[in-house]
Amino acid sequence: MKRRKWSREWTPEKKELLITTSIVTLFVVITLVLLGFMSYLLISSESLRVENAVERAFNDVIIALQQGEETIPETMQNRNVLGFGYYTPAGNPIYLWGDAYQRLPFSLFDDNSVLSDTLISINRDSGRIECMRYAEDIKINAENIFSGNRNGVLGFPDVIFLSFDASSFIERMALTRAVSLIAIIVIIIIYLLILSILRENRKYRETLRKQENLVGLGEAARTLTHEIKNPLSVIRIQLAILKREVDESILPDVLVIDNETDRLTKLTDKVSEFLHNPIGHPEEVDLISSMQDLLPLFKENIKWVEPSFSSAPVLFDKMRLRSVLENLLKNAIEASEEGPVDIEAEISADKEGFYHVFIRDRGKGIRKEDEKRIFEPFFTTKIHGSGIGLSISSRFVSAAGGTLRLYPRQDGGTIAEVRLPRSGRRKRNEGSYMR
Repeated sequence: MKRRKWSREWTPEKKELLITTSIVTLFVVITLVLLGFMSYLLISSESLRVENAVERAFNDVIIALQQGEETIPETMQNRNVLGFGYYTPAGNPIYLWGDAYQRLPFSLFDDNSVLSDTLISINRDSGRIECMRYAEDIKINAENIFSGNRNGVLGFPDVIFLSFDASSFIERMALTRAVSLIAIIVIIIIYLLILSILRENRKYRETLRKQENLVGLGEAARTLTHEIKNPLSVIRIQLAILKREVDESILPDVLVIDNETDRLTKLTDKVSEFLHNPIGHPEEVDLISSMQDLLPLFKENIKWVEPSFSSAPVLFDKMRLRSVLENLLKNAIEASEEGPVDIEAEISADKEGFYHVFIRDRGKGIRKEDEKRIFEPFFTTKIHGSGIGLSISSRFVSAAGGTLRLYPRQDGGTIAEVRLPRSGRRKRNEGSYMR
């Protein structure tokens, strides 16, 4: 049973939408992955460039230390070094040049560098790249550089410190991240727009399909009603003759034929009414009076909720408004045949200038799979229903600038709600439109 329901709901349109959405989503995911990979490569390239510059600078500094103090300034300038320092393992300075720390802050450095013997820290506050390396077995001319008694070989773990200007590096990294982030946001926005366009396109195609069906149905129904009316007229004439001449024992059977013929005649009239101009001859009609005049015609006990206002004027064809209200009340009564007759009719007003007509019942309600089809012409779940009443009612209400909708009632049943603009509000809107 569940498999049959699933297959009924899994329409070709839904399959097409799922396939298209999946393809677009896959393309977006691949694009985002490629963009992330490119960003990673750019950032990695910048980091490798910095570490390469650091490695070359350390090599040149070591050569300068070996050659003597007079070569240090030239080497620092050639490598864009801002500061150079040589420290004891405790961080105390032995030799300082340029913008170097008086005491080396070991806490600034971590071991995330790919250079096995060099620690690198990017100080974004000062815009500097700071590096340190432990010196081991570096032969230098100690007399030319350091004061005091030191050997000609630097012993481990003395520390060499260098700092570079990192402003351009930080700007390139920030620009890369910003461009990547903007690109990701743009791709996501485009993705959402494509999904929205796909949904709107599906709705448009469904609307177009329904309109095409209505056009074809209208032509077929117009031809059918015309062809049916002629034989019905002949049948009604013959039935009138039969009712006068047949025996009383046969008369009930003849009356059955007569009743069914009347039903067919009413159905053709409804179809013609649906196909004609739904606006009719609108005039100012009072909703409250129309409902109060209609309720006594039903033998069932329908609860009338008295509104807080005395009149509710709307612009509507009087006979068509009666047809809409009568059809909704009949539907509520027919839905309550197998259960308690708990039907309510109420009219309320909102602050936006609309009146709301509510007709509530305690029937079985509307099945979820039928919700989208309840206003389709000739769709019905009733044994003796024609499926044209709700379509006509919805068409009439829409032509009057209102809406008709059906939705579940709390604790079971259905609520039919008609929303119509106040008479004065409708006139003002039409006047502004004409201007």
